[in-house]
Amino acid sequence: MIRRRYLRGSKGLLDCRINAYPDYTGIGSMNRQAPNFIFIDLDLSCFSSRDSLDRALRAVLKNINEKFRGAHPTVIWSGNGYHIYLSIQAFILESESVFAEFEQPSKKFLRFAEKTLTNNRADACHSSNLSFKNCLLRVPGSHNWECVERNNNRSDSTTEVRVVQKWDGNRPAINWLLRDFRRYLIQEKIDNYGAGKKRSQSSSKVKTNLTRITWIEILLGIPIEDYRKYALWRIVAPYLINLRRLSPEDAITIIREWLDKCDKLKPLVGVDDRIKPNLAAAARIGYLPISLRDLKIENRQLADLISPDTRQTK
Repeated sequence: MIRRRYLRGSKGLLDCRINAYPDYTGIGSMNRQAPNFIFIDLDLSCFSSRDSLDRALRAVLKNINEKFRGAHPTVIWSGNGYHIYLSIQAFILESESVFAEFEQPSKKFLRFAEKTLTNNRADACHSSNLSFKNCLLRVPGSHNWECVERNNNRSDSTTEVRVVQKWDGNRPAINWLLRDFRRYLIQEKIDNYGAGKKRSQSSSKVKTNLTRITWIEILLGIPIEDYRKYALWRIVAPYLINLRRLSPEDAITIIREWLDKCDKLKPLVGVDDRIKPNLAAAARIGYLPISLRDLKIENRQLADLISPDTRQTK
């Protein structure tokens, strides 16, 4: 069980999660797991309204039903959207000759399935970062801390993780998606080859993902006690996604390392749950981080927390 907390004055658990896959850390680099559990995250922050989110859910369930010949998955309301869980019959793809030539096909299948079954409407950060190690499922009856925080630190029916649709117990075969998945891997290999060739031809040019803003890099290197949620939304997420052009997975790694340093200085609950929505919003809208000059006007306290060297930085 992961990140289990008790809410004062309540018997409910906060952010209670379990991993869909066993932990094989330390037993070798070869994958020993079949991708036999599909996890789909439809985050409310990625949609214009709750009605739009509900329509997307119906479309995804219809797609799953058609692709897997009548499959009926579990649907969970997470507090911030819908989680869809589907257990399937699968095998370790690395052990099959038709997939052995590709890198990490089993892990890639998890991401491919989420993107394909949602027509790319799932949380982009989730789809790009999903793996065996972080396939964390919320437990019905627990409470989403971010929702509790928005609810004046009270847990009630609006913050509870609940079952919307129960799984019917049938596990469809992975084979229904394997033909499309192999085509996807082949196309990805072709695209990567073309991208590598293009990069080699333009190696003398400045790479976009090397764009650096000194004062933001300094911010990412120091722990701060306050204003972390503001900094994540207004500065860090748009900087890593829209200026440094990092992948969501790499951006999440950098942010979590920074937040870990901040937590050692002063623990803060709820900020981890804002990482994916903030990155998704930055990618969807394309907004840029606030300038240091404007930061001194909008949030002088945060600007003063940064090294004095940045006060002369434009």
